[in-house]
Amino acid sequence: MRLGVIADIHGNDVALRAVLKDAESLEVDRWWALGDLVLFGPRPVEVLQLLRTLPGIEMLRGNTDRYVLTGEQPAPHATAADAVASLDLVQRYAAMAAGIGWTRGVLDQAGVLTALTTLPTRLRLQLPSGTSVLGVHASPAADDGSGISPEITDERLRLLLAGCDADIVIGGHTHRMTDRHLDGIRVLNPGSAGLPHGADTTSWLLLADEGHGPTVTHRTVPFDVNAVVEDLNRRRHPNTDFVTSILTGRRPLRSSVL
Repeated sequence: MRLGVIADIHGNDVALRAVLKDAESLEVDRWWALGDLVLFGPRPVEVLQLLRTLPGIEMLRGNTDRYVLTGEQPAPHATAADAVASLDLVQRYAAMAAGIGWTRGVLDQAGVLTALTTLPTRLRLQLPSGTSVLGVHASPAADDGSGISPEITDERLRLLLAGCDADIVIGGHTHRMTDRHLDGIRVLNPGSAGLPHGADTTSWLLLADEGHGPTVTHRTVPFDVNAVVEDLNRRRHPNTDFVTSILTGRRPLRSSVL
């Protein structure tokens, strides 16, 4: 079995196509897409259409997919006092609401919005070696908040993994490639396939198992950032400045927002 894992595509079909091109010679026979599929990028419909063409594709719902369906937004501040001190609070909420509305409208017009309503929050798989794998967006307990990253402490990660009942846990959300071992569990993050941290390289993960135990390969692939930015402008996307600032490294990405 050769499982390709992608996460956090965020409507970026240019980066997704780069991943799929990279995978052509690697004999991937099934795919997981671990949520945050459509919001922020210029091509949410095309992303869903591409994903549906993949062999054995299974998708789950990330927190921003939930926002598109419900109109919810993440709480940007821990306390009311923090919110009062933030001068850009109204602008941030307005920008997020505009992106949610734009994406929802595009998906609805194309007749694919309902595809998000049936997505699960977890995926499970047993590899030929008997290794059990759990796929989530942020953590087994939630689709937002803290997620799997290289920096998270063992103590905090242990809390996130509580009751996961799996040998391998793979999650996205933080957009950070991760490969850690904790309490007998291998903890992985493929990084972001569509909104990486200020770099022109998309990332994904290949999990292979021929019956003798799994091997993990993290893959990074260049993609055309300028093409994405031009498409955002051409489509008058309300989050053009935000996405451009992330892709060009002008603004640090905060998973608490995504």
